[in-house]
Amino acid sequence: MKKENKNPNAKKTQKSSVKPYTKWKPRLPEGGDYNGAQFGILSKLHGTWVNWKDGPKGLHTTPMPSPGTSSETVFGVFHFKSQEYREQLKFTQVNAPVRNRGGSNEQFNAAVKYETAIIDNDNLLQHFEDGMYLWLGDNIMPWSADSPTQNPPNLFKHSSDEESVKEDGGEPVIGPGELGPQFIPPYTISRSGVIPHGTTIHITGNASEPVEGQAPPIAELWDPQYLAVSKTMGIKPEKDLIKDCRDKPAWTKLPREDQNPEGGPRESGLNSARAYFLKVFNYDKFGAKFPYTVQPNLKLIDANKDLKFKKYQLISLDSFHETGVQGGMINNVMIDRYCKVTRVRFRMWLEEVYDDDFGGLIEQLQYEQIVDFEFMFGSNGGTTQWPHIQVNTLRRLKDIPDNKRLAGILIPSESDEKVPGSPAPIVCPMGHSKY
Repeated sequence: MKKENKNPNAKKTQKSSVKPYTKWKPRLPEGGDYNGAQFGILSKLHGTWVNWKDGPKGLHTTPMPSPGTSSETVFGVFHFKSQEYREQLKFTQVNAPVRNRGGSNEQFNAAVKYETAIIDNDNLLQHFEDGMYLWLGDNIMPWSADSPTQNPPNLFKHSSDEESVKEDGGEPVIGPGELGPQFIPPYTISRSGVIPHGTTIHITGNASEPVEGQAPPIAELWDPQYLAVSKTMGIKPEKDLIKDCRDKPAWTKLPREDQNPEGGPRESGLNSARAYFLKVFNYDKFGAKFPYTVQPNLKLIDANKDLKFKKYQLISLDSFHETGVQGGMINNVMIDRYCKVTRVRFRMWLEEVYDDDFGGLIEQLQYEQIVDFEFMFGSNGGTTQWPHIQVNTLRRLKDIPDNKRLAGILIPSESDEKVPGSPAPIVCPMGHSKY
């Protein structure tokens, strides 16, 4: 006897949540039912962000190969430098969506260019960089026409039709009206950057939902993943730092040869891990000293100490992901050989804070960037990882009162050649034809 199936949904076909996007139609950024580039959270970046008088400063920690060393040098010989700095970070929103054709899908990237210039306390140029952030599309399915990050849309379906089949020689492989799977971007944001030392980076990730009424939880004290001393250098935070306390440990007052933490002879004296990174703890130059040389993001935490927050959002980008499509770094020959950049992690908080000195509610931008260098051998024969960290707290230039503004930063460069009698420039929107 055939057993009766009592499940009422057994014969029903389950609907997929990955439904097709809205249909793409030929259109330009202006006019029609397409309202131009969709920037998502990146729309909050446009403008110039700077430090201000009596405000928090940025700080970097930078390890470098010591003069005269090579990859065969016994580990532990390295030069360490840390500095306070101020910055001019400019974002320019490009209001012309860039079309990517994927067959069954169309993606319209929105681009935000960035340029940064960084100077130290002596007004000497320390770093400059430019690049681009791209909004790749909301990676939530099913898409919703009333979503603030999907309307106007930047992802569309594009079925074949009689004209495309005929023009592209589709038959007998494909006929009119066919549509393949819908692409869901794993990340909503990418950043590409060109660093003049000789590295090009590409990092990807997503943004959090807005969090109301509290400061961002940037990091716990002595969280190993945010320290300027890596595990490959032998640090043991539970032994080498004072739990829940920013005081400098007593062992940092001893010279290298007298370092003797728990363990055998290999962990003692000049060859001990503490001797390895002692200079990071005792560094005191250019406005940079403990505890910030060990955990730079404490600068961000301290900058928020007396502020009242309305809300914040976090953008998290990384060149490494556990699965799927990776980001990457390309290093020129010298950087690859002597101080290879292997990973970039980046967190940026877009915040709304109350500050009476600035007239009340104001926008604030904070970031932390951790760039992993690798050079010379570790104690176990492996490569040592050296975190290069940058942190800063910035506000929009236009929102800073006149009496708190600092002089702008101008990078020495050749001026544009002016050609007399040239026609005035014109605005040229993207021309997105049917195909």
